[in-house]
Amino acid sequence: MSFTDGLLVLLGKDVSLDPQGLNARMHFFGSVPVDDGTPFPPPTPGLNEQSHPLNKAARHPCVVALVSVNGGVGRSTLAAALSSGLQRHGESVVAVDLDPQNALRLHFGVSPCAPGIGLTSLRHGHWENIQQPGFFGSRVLPFGETDMQQQEDLQRWLKNEPDWLAQHLSTMGLSARHTVIIDTPAGHNVYFHQALSVADVVLVVAQPDAASLGTLDQLNGLLAPHLERERPPHVHFLINQLDEGNAFSLDMVEAFKQRLGAKEPLEVHRDTSISEALAFGTDPLDSQALGLAADDINDLCRLLIARKKCL
Repeated sequence: MSFTDGLLVLLGKDVSLDPQGLNARMHFFGSVPVDDGTPFPPPTPGLNEQSHPLNKAARHPCVVALVSVNGGVGRSTLAAALSSGLQRHGESVVAVDLDPQNALRLHFGVSPCAPGIGLTSLRHGHWENIQQPGFFGSRVLPFGETDMQQQEDLQRWLKNEPDWLAQHLSTMGLSARHTVIIDTPAGHNVYFHQALSVADVVLVVAQPDAASLGTLDQLNGLLAPHLERERPPHVHFLINQLDEGNAFSLDMVEAFKQRLGAKEPLEVHRDTSISEALAFGTDPLDSQALGLAADDINDLCRLLIARKKCL
């Protein structure tokens, strides 16, 4: 059975009895960005900073990584909202942008001129010196502006330094009272694996569409090596921007549930007030017109806090 046929079976008989509707919905199937398998070249001399031994027995912050294979699912929006929500629940939050697109700063209203982790790492600087103020007392580490050569140098370095992210987080003076929210670029890339190597909780962010559903097998393959750690991360699948007024979205949620089995997905509803607030770099949870999405985010914050207590 093809993936398309399998998806139609999962969507249920009501959808399958509507051939025109099925044909119209096939535009949801899109290409999925993947690593082409080309190995990174050896690191450029002088890029590697002196490594420091990691004290893995020390109490460390709870690290939450937001990942997805396909783009446009709202990872950065969710990262900013969670930072505000967790801070309001009494957590000390640091949001880290691992995406060279440097988009997370837009959601927090951080200046494009603010220094970021990209150039700071290449120059052997310390991340605690470049933190920016976030929502409700949280802090933000933007990726920062980088050119193509700098991005290639950093990716080449990270490919050969699997503890790069762990080393930098260990020098920031973070403790068990902190929560680190990591926004990653879409797809199979070195930043994905750096984030997964330190994550205590992984949120696999998807939208209720066929393109996201079609990435589940690939995501399971990417997650598998990290689930073999001595203390593997807790993995939660999250359907973002759910519109309960859209029958196809609800059908796709049922398809996700059938595919995931016991790992029933979390949900965050679509909310224009949150999207508008983040578009202007303002705190999404300050809006007076909060709806279901704010409740979903607060529920998600409580879940993350509960996971943190089990570390």
